[in-house]
Amino acid sequence: MPPSLVRRLAAYCGAAGLITGLLTVTAPAASAAGTTTDLGVTDSYTADLAVGGGRVFVPAGDRIIVAGTDGNLTGGVVTGLPGVRELAVNADGTRLYAALTGSNEVAEIDTASLAVTRRIDLSAHPCPSTLALLGERLWVGHGCDNGPGGVVGLDLSASAPAPVAVGGEHLRPPVLAAAGDTLVIGQTALHHADILVYDLGDGAPALRGTIDGEKWRIDSLRDLTLSSDGGTLFSAADTPGHFTRYDTRTLAATGTYGDGWDGYPSAVALGSDGAYVAAGRQWGSTDLTLYDAATGAELFAADQPDAELLPDGVAFSGTDVFALLRSSTDRLLLWRVTGVALPATKLAVTAPADAYAGSPITVEGRLTRADGEALGLKPLTVIQYLPGWTKLPITGVTTRQDGTFTFQDTPVFELPPYIGEVIYWVFWDGDDGHRRSSASVTVTVKREATLTLTGPQSGVAGTAVELSGVLTAGDRPPSPGSTLTVQRTLYVKGTSGKTVKLPPVRVNADGTYTFTDTPANAGRYSYLASYAGDGGTGPAQATHQIIVK
Repeated sequence: MPPSLVRRLAAYCGAAGLITGLLTVTAPAASAAGTTTDLGVTDSYTADLAVGGGRVFVPAGDRIIVAGTDGNLTGGVVTGLPGVRELAVNADGTRLYAALTGSNEVAEIDTASLAVTRRIDLSAHPCPSTLALLGERLWVGHGCDNGPGGVVGLDLSASAPAPVAVGGEHLRPPVLAAAGDTLVIGQTALHHADILVYDLGDGAPALRGTIDGEKWRIDSLRDLTLSSDGGTLFSAADTPGHFTRYDTRTLAATGTYGDGWDGYPSAVALGSDGAYVAAGRQWGSTDLTLYDAATGAELFAADQPDAELLPDGVAFSGTDVFALLRSSTDRLLLWRVTGVALPATKLAVTAPADAYAGSPITVEGRLTRADGEALGLKPLTVIQYLPGWTKLPITGVTTRQDGTFTFQDTPVFELPPYIGEVIYWVFWDGDDGHRRSSASVTVTVKREATLTLTGPQSGVAGTAVELSGVLTAGDRPPSPGSTLTVQRTLYVKGTSGKTVKLPPVRVNADGTYTFTDTPANAGRYSYLASYAGDGGTGPAQATHQIIVK
């Protein structure tokens, strides 16, 4: 099976059942299940989502669409928000803030009633677009297409917050992140994008230093997120192609996640406990990847083949991850991937590399926690994929107490040539304490070849003998041009035998073959004819002995 096909199948598997109408193949989940919800929007080119108070909020043109953390629409919509862009939710999930480029305002919204409780005027700082919220301080990145832009801070505890400028001008609205005692302002739309780090320890932002965009090769910065203490920054930028971790004290890069082969980094989020990094990519083979924040190890990856993950479009909700997608028909989609931040499990599966048509195949494996401990009795889902992607479920497979499992299957091919690769996908659905996992194994089903070899029982030294036989491939003749290798071994009393390789023997179209040999000496001659097999037929051998006097 070509590696690219394996990768694409794994991507389909990660998105099993996720997009009705978008996927042409549905396969079991690679290590997480989920759903997608069509938000009913085709005219929105904003890209953000916020999670809080048990809800998911998505800006769309002049409104905010509300979904539950189960991924389903609640029916709630906040309207009258011209040019709504980025969103921010306060810590207890009671208030939502929205940057409105159309009216040069920031709207404050009660998340319970979905009512706009106040509008903060930013007409002196037009086109507010990006937000970062920390306690009662809201930072707003602003700037229209003709520029310039900048950042202002708002004290939300005031009845009429007065904007206070932070730093100098920017060409475009910068990306923002705030946590602990740190505010980060990242330049956008630049070949070498500097990231400015401010200290909030004394209340007013004071520049701590700059993460040099040229030194660290930061190009087309898209998204930023901070650890809860503000000490570690994670960035998504087109270059260097991977997601980068920085120390906000030393201003140096301290690690990377992934590489540049899976697409352009466009969104990054950190789990509430800081253990996992969710990374979104565009224009590549992988849309969403989960990494171990400490080690950089890849824990999960999935792709939506007919949709694109949008910049700044990834957020955690407990152990789930939400991502914002746009389909090939410009539909805005909310993708919920469940359980990715649960402890990992491992599922191993093995089977013979080859099998013969009509014979049973034994598949074995084991399900364990990441540390190798068994999970006990767990039901598994097994799907058999035949050539042409015909799929059939195999039911009743359950792990034993030690995590092992075994099942047998005899593939039934409905279409010629009745042979080919059979894939067995095995997956466990996970539980409240463990992430789901899957594994697959491929078995090549071939026809079983049979080979006969006949000839005289005795002969005279120096006289030619003729041997013949028939080669069949299952119930049909072998492939045209098939050949046999033949070797002859002479056994004389007191010797271990001397073997000579004879010229190759071509098999006739009907599977018959004939060859002659002239034994030169007396003794017992053993002839071995061998067929190596081909892509659709297995090997075969036959022997015949002649006593030569």
